[in-house]
Amino acid sequence: MEVHIQGFSGKHYCPRMASMNKTCFQAIQTHSPTKPVLIFVSSRRQTRLTALDLIAHLGGENDPKQWMHMDEWEMEELTHMVRDPNLRLTLAFGIGLHHAGLMERDRSLVEKLFSEQKIQSLIATSTLAWGVNLPAHLVIVKGTEYFDGKQGRYEDFPITDVLQMMGRAGRPQYDDKAVAVILVHDVKKAFYKKFLYEPFPVESSLLQV
Repeated sequence: MEVHIQGFSGKHYCPRMASMNKTCFQAIQTHSPTKPVLIFVSSRRQTRLTALDLIAHLGGENDPKQWMHMDEWEMEELTHMVRDPNLRLTLAFGIGLHHAGLMERDRSLVEKLFSEQKIQSLIATSTLAWGVNLPAHLVIVKGTEYFDGKQGRYEDFPITDVLQMMGRAGRPQYDDKAVAVILVHDVKKAFYKKFLYEPFPVESSLLQV
């Protein structure tokens, strides 16, 4: 597994998350321009905001719908059945959303389209890492913190969660390598580099996850 860790400055959470979107887009175009991509974010709101920013970046490309790998008429028929308006919009650009706020039918459709490689990118909350098995060529962990409502502040994901998200990278039946890109608050970069690179090879840890 190829692992890239990038730090982002900024004291405030939301602007820092927004500053990561361009890097997400560049990582997809560099490491997985045509293969499946999973982007993990910390909240339902972040699935939507990340998707809208990626769509804006796609707008500057020659083919803004390059991540949709199916006929447009077929996608139009499917999106008529989608209840969530944000998902209806993002699917047209080959981007799926996955979080607990979606109706079961919408979520199942997204899982089916992604597993059949009809949409290339899936933006999901971290719970997907422990749920449905949807491997990807590239996994991007967009931020390693979440808002803890009980504590009223942002907390770090347990390292086991980060490893579980990274573990979704790799499709043995299709790929001979996998890529994980971890985007972190710059003050945490040294910790993640030390943890992921030094004590043990990442490959062996992922086999045990």
